[in-house]
Amino acid sequence: MTARVLPRFLLACLVWLAWPAWAQPDAVRLSQTEARQPLGLFLELLEDPEGRLTLDDVLSRPDADWRPNTTEVLNFSFSTSTWWVRGRVVNDTEGPTTRVLEAASALQDELDLHLLREGRPVRSWHTGDRRALDSRDLVYRYPVFALTLAPGETVGFIARLGSHDGLHEAVPFVLRTQRSFLDHVQRETMVFGAYYGGLLALLLYNLLLSAITRDRVFLLYAIYLGTYLLWNVTFLGYGQQHLWPDHPDFNNQILALSIPAIFIALAVFSCNYLQTRQQARRWHRAIVALAALSGLAVLPALLDHYALSILMVLPAGGALLLVQLAAALHLAVRGYRPARFYVLAWTALALGALATFLKVFGVLPSNVWTEYSLNIGSAIEFILLALALADKMNTLKAEKLAVQRQAAVELERQVAQRTHELAAANERLQQASITDELTGLYNRRYFNLIATRELNRCRREGRPLAMAMLDVDRFKAYNDRYGHSQGDQALAALARAMDSQVNRATDYLFRLGGEEFAVLLIGVGHDEARQHVERVRRAVSDLQLLHDGSERGVVTMSAGLVWRETLSDPSADQLYVLADEALYRAKAAGRDRLSE
Repeated sequence: MTARVLPRFLLACLVWLAWPAWAQPDAVRLSQTEARQPLGLFLELLEDPEGRLTLDDVLSRPDADWRPNTTEVLNFSFSTSTWWVRGRVVNDTEGPTTRVLEAASALQDELDLHLLREGRPVRSWHTGDRRALDSRDLVYRYPVFALTLAPGETVGFIARLGSHDGLHEAVPFVLRTQRSFLDHVQRETMVFGAYYGGLLALLLYNLLLSAITRDRVFLLYAIYLGTYLLWNVTFLGYGQQHLWPDHPDFNNQILALSIPAIFIALAVFSCNYLQTRQQARRWHRAIVALAALSGLAVLPALLDHYALSILMVLPAGGALLLVQLAAALHLAVRGYRPARFYVLAWTALALGALATFLKVFGVLPSNVWTEYSLNIGSAIEFILLALALADKMNTLKAEKLAVQRQAAVELERQVAQRTHELAAANERLQQASITDELTGLYNRRYFNLIATRELNRCRREGRPLAMAMLDVDRFKAYNDRYGHSQGDQALAALARAMDSQVNRATDYLFRLGGEEFAVLLIGVGHDEARQHVERVRRAVSDLQLLHDGSERGVVTMSAGLVWRETLSDPSADQLYVLADEALYRAKAAGRDRLSE
């Protein structure tokens, strides 16, 4: 007895465990559905590896060829097979009703839906993103079908999902009430209208900033926004719905080209914004290499091989995103402020993408937040990057102001230095204009100025003033005998000797020209003036400069002395004339002497 029962028990367990794998799913009962009912777990699948089955072939297939679908969203990914999907809907309510069946993917290449009543096809739709939009009853961004059921009626549907070159999109089949579908459309119109409007405004704003500031980082950011915007409107079906409804081939090509364009535009923007060429050269080289590899995915797309293009761009683009994020983290850890904004922005986008991925595979529930998580994440990313650009611009502005302030300080210092140098140069020029170049004594020009000034002042104050004109005896013979160079040296030596005897602040010593000199003495009496001039004259002879042409055998000087009180017309010229006459008398009396 036990020997017979045990095998039967084990067989029953195996049948019970295997039941979900081959048991036909229940029909969808409208009385038990919500306003939005995912149909994934109510569907069956039939694979057509060669893509040759017709609807009649499929209808004639036994149930054993079909297998239950075990995921909420159909996702065949890269597969060259054609897939057939079937399901049933039962109107177990008391009245007639119409429900909207959504194949909620804008990118499924071929989607043929056949409505069955009592097992026979009664209506067929042939649509998909490789067919013109007028193939749909309702012009919407993805295919939707109206199912009208009488009370107690059961209808079936069979869908054929075909691919152009082996790439299937994830297709959520969803049943909605008419009210739920209208609310969904209105909500999407509002959300995506605001989303695209914000992106477009941000794009135009950055183009304007680029034109005003001449900073190409704003232009690169605008290009990145533009490529993402082009991809997103194509990916979600709005491009085919509103922009190119009669050009399905163009729609597919734009989608395949925009994906590598996003990666390339992002790489160029990231390198410029993060300044990886200067800040992280190794990361920069890796980013450039992966961006170039992503760009190669354009070639298959141009040749109408979109699956190959996606196969190429996804790993290269994914690696590019990781390398860019790693470079930003590297720079952020090093304290580079713009990299911190970059990391925050990409964290927001990554969380949004992760939530979308988990919703597609049923890990997270489908609600408003998970349905639009990618758009929310990307919107936050774009806003954070815009703030990052504004912060970078403010930082650059502050650095520029600091540089300008430093430049202003440096310019002020240089101006002060140049002003000082100019004042010193002016002083030297002024000094040169009143100084004899050979001897360093005051010149004839300054004599005229000082003599006139001091004569007037002494006359007003009633103070004495004396002037002596001194001349080197037989200096022409000296030059003829010793040469003019030696004569210049002798004059310089005489000037130093005489200057050593002119010690008071109110006394002046001039070289009037050639071998003629003058001493101006302010506020001294006759005897003191005479003694002062004699000291000056003896200082010259005390030098004992050899002069073979002189009576004394050395260089000597004669002097003529006059006083202000003797002037009828107290002017510098009259003072000079009278002193010169006194000097002539000294020369006539035998030289090497003082005459009054």
